[in-house]
Amino acid sequence: MLELISKIMPGIGEMTNFHPMIVHFPIALLNAYVVMELLGLLLKKESIKITASWMLYLGTLGAAGAVLLGFYAASGAPHGGGVHSIMTRHRNLGLIVFGFSIVLSLFRLLAINRARTVQLIAGVIMIVVMAFGADLGGLMVYKYGVAVKAVPQPEGHEHSGGGHTQGKTKHEEKDEFADIVLEGEQIDDGHAHQH
Repeated sequence: MLELISKIMPGIGEMTNFHPMIVHFPIALLNAYVVMELLGLLLKKESIKITASWMLYLGTLGAAGAVLLGFYAASGAPHGGGVHSIMTRHRNLGLIVFGFSIVLSLFRLLAINRARTVQLIAGVIMIVVMAFGADLGGLMVYKYGVAVKAVPQPEGHEHSGGGHTQGKTKHEEKDEFADIVLEGEQIDDGHAHQH
């Protein structure tokens, strides 16, 4: 089955785990819950409050999936060289978010019309914690390449911003760009001005 899916969607076939695919659902749904809860309080519309509840419930289910797949991903992803502490903090923040979502869901089911302001404040705290956790997840992927396959690059042939940068450091590229901007012509309102 996975082989068939990989032929249709080759990106999935290259993934080492499915945590990145699932984690965005609770992020979106739990953020939507907070927005809808705020709107429900401001506009005092029951339909918006019901929508907020469903966003929370679905976000909690998504968080459960993200946590389970996160544990599975951590067991198979190499994470030495300082990444282990980042992954541990990412995991802990994810568990805190999951805990908040469970408590909010249970409270919502048992006392849906009481303490809505407290629920909103708890929801805001939850998404702030989630933002820090997501930041650490991005740090692991984009800085350390956790669970990412490196693409081999031919030597002496790099591209940055569409231009060739053979043998140049990023600092040299920035200096060259600054020289072009400062010494070149600038077009303003159809007229050329020399700096």
